[in-house]
Amino acid sequence: MLTKKYYRWVAIAAAVAVLVIALRTCGASSDLTNQPPDEEIDAELTLRTVTLEQPDENGNLLWRIKAKAVNYSPDSQKAELTELEGEFFQAGKTIYTVKADKGEVQQNGETLYLRGNLVATSTEGELTLQGERLKWQPKQDLLVMGNFQDDALVDSVEDATDKLKGDAAGENLDENLGRSQKGNAPPVKALTTQDLLDKTAAKNAPVFGFNPQMEMIAQVVSVSNQDNRVELTGGVAAKSKASPWLTFASEQLTWLTEQELIQTAKPLTVEKYQAEGYETVTDRVIGAKGNVQLAKNIVTLDESVQLESLTQPLKVNSEVAVWDVNAQTVEMNSPVNIEQPERKVTASANQASLDLAQQVVYLTGNVRANGEKNNSRLQADRVVWKTQSQDIEAEGNVQYEQAASPEASISGEKAIGNIEQGTVVILGGESGDVVTEIVPKDF
Repeated sequence: MLTKKYYRWVAIAAAVAVLVIALRTCGASSDLTNQPPDEEIDAELTLRTVTLEQPDENGNLLWRIKAKAVNYSPDSQKAELTELEGEFFQAGKTIYTVKADKGEVQQNGETLYLRGNLVATSTEGELTLQGERLKWQPKQDLLVMGNFQDDALVDSVEDATDKLKGDAAGENLDENLGRSQKGNAPPVKALTTQDLLDKTAAKNAPVFGFNPQMEMIAQVVSVSNQDNRVELTGGVAAKSKASPWLTFASEQLTWLTEQELIQTAKPLTVEKYQAEGYETVTDRVIGAKGNVQLAKNIVTLDESVQLESLTQPLKVNSEVAVWDVNAQTVEMNSPVNIEQPERKVTASANQASLDLAQQVVYLTGNVRANGEKNNSRLQADRVVWKTQSQDIEAEGNVQYEQAASPEASISGEKAIGNIEQGTVVILGGESGDVVTEIVPKDF
């Protein structure tokens, strides 16, 4: 007995079946006795310009597809569609419109496969996906596009993501990008945006997506419309469509569209470009995991964080970083190590705040700074370091040592000077106490 939910399009097929069988009977030889008694009539149907509808148990539409041709097999209860366009529904509303070259209806209409020149457009979230393969499971509220395996159903977008992480790239992603664990963390080998664009585009049938804010590419995209959740898996690269010009690269991203939030537990690379042409990177930050608040352009990264300010240039390593892209500031509230290779200056501290626009670094707690040119070393509680000029202002338990001739050691409450040139003046502060020790050459 046919279920009610499958009635609408099977009834059409059944009606046409009667017509097709009648036509075949009339067109056959009049001497029916010459036919073998056990010959079976082929019940497979080909319908032209057909609209198929799939309702649920309550009569609410799950999907509607209009196809130029439909080939239906009653034995397998499978319909193959050609040149189709249609709608996916949820709670009586259209949530996606779709177009494709071919399609297939399986499992009493509970799973719909589309392939070839696919375009799926969200009617509310303004998200458009383009690719070669799509699976729609309305009961699971799950739309999947890309290089997925279709040998089993899944119950949720989370289950799909876990499964598709392996399906998408066929690689050990943790091994490819490098593991990062606190206490014994090797450098995170996250790929740049261009690396992932090249890698993903080289594979078969990637998915391209875009909305007014972003465009992206991935091997697999799975969408839960009710949760406003988009899972991007396998060589994911995305970029903003307005200033600031940002790109995001990872092997897996979760995009919460309503919250305008991107998050991942995989290594994440965020790059800021100088202009819309995406040719010159000005700043790059990499972490073992993190999130991006798209509305505020705030990037938060955790574990093995590496920051490169390429205009200075400056390299910073820490465990946590919060990058306010609009304000051009980075807050690192955990121990930091900073290197400026071209100026041969290094520094470390318990915390740091970077003003990328003004090229100023604010170091706090157990500050250590070293200049290679004069083999100079500075210690203080707080230091303001202007990375362009190398001028410094230090406060609190200041100690300055210089190994170059003349060898000297100075301490006091405050200091100003230039760490690269090794010219530092110690100020006594309120007490006025300054201790100076100079060791002459050949002493």
